[in-house]
Amino acid sequence: MRPPKISRDELLQRCASTFKRLGYHGTTMDTLAAACGLTKASFYHHYPNKESLLRDVLEQTHQVIAGSLFAVACDEQLTPGQRLEKIGRKSMKLFQDGAIGCLMGVIAVDATYGKSELMQPIRAFLDDWAKALAQLFATRYEPEQALAMGRQLVADYEGAILLARIYGEPAYIEQVTRRALASLDEGL
Repeated sequence: MRPPKISRDELLQRCASTFKRLGYHGTTMDTLAAACGLTKASFYHHYPNKESLLRDVLEQTHQVIAGSLFAVACDEQLTPGQRLEKIGRKSMKLFQDGAIGCLMGVIAVDATYGKSELMQPIRAFLDDWAKALAQLFATRYEPEQALAMGRQLVADYEGAILLARIYGEPAYIEQVTRRALASLDEGL
């Protein structure tokens, strides 16, 4: 009997959900194969090890979030405030409800304990997020200050995502957006 077929995107999405739920160290190749509806042997046909799979998962996650969230910062048809509000709404949906949610944060915690090679794609993701947010502040602040504000906003969102998950209260994410809007207005 032939093993079931699964598209690469579907496989990576299911694996992202598994990594997010169990973390890097809590996820096994058996768990990943089961999440994809594959036998372990057929799963190894797709990926020889967990590290190479996770690199592709992180890359796809970065691309998906960049296209759906970071791209909003470049939408010149909206004011910086409107872009920030839209980013806040999308962040609520993506990070609270989405299957890829806070995957980068989960993996970052695990990576600090023996998987430092995974930090590079996570840093790239966080840097791109900060640069996207900095574009919103660049209209009212000097470039260096705008980037510092973008980085702080990423830190604020990451903390809010964690608290929203722990307490089941998405208002933490909303509060970050409101504070960022106030900072944006201060630059007028």
